[in-house]
Amino acid sequence: MQSIRAAGSASRTAFRTVAAQQPAAVAPTAAIAARRTFSSSQVKRVQYDPPTGWLFGVKPGEQYEKEGWEGAMFWGFGGACAFGVVAYAFKPDTRYVKMN
Repeated sequence: MQSIRAAGSASRTAFRTVAAQQPAAVAPTAAIAARRTFSSSQVKRVQYDPPTGWLFGVKPGEQYEKEGWEGAMFWGFGGACAFGVVAYAFKPDTRYVKMN
């Protein structure tokens, strides 16, 4: 365990000496360049629209109208999930089966 600690300490010391040898003017520009490597703009603030009250394209105060596919999706997906739970509950017990 001592060798790992000594190696870690030596690497930190080597990093400090290399960092101390670099001029101070290089560090801030390198940090900014590294931070903006994948940025598409220099300084751009995201502007959000104020809330309007519309939820999923439905005007406030209006009743939502279901589309034709929603009932089939609900019962089909729900039924498939229920069938999967029942099938998993009644699956065969294979803990004591010997594999040759």
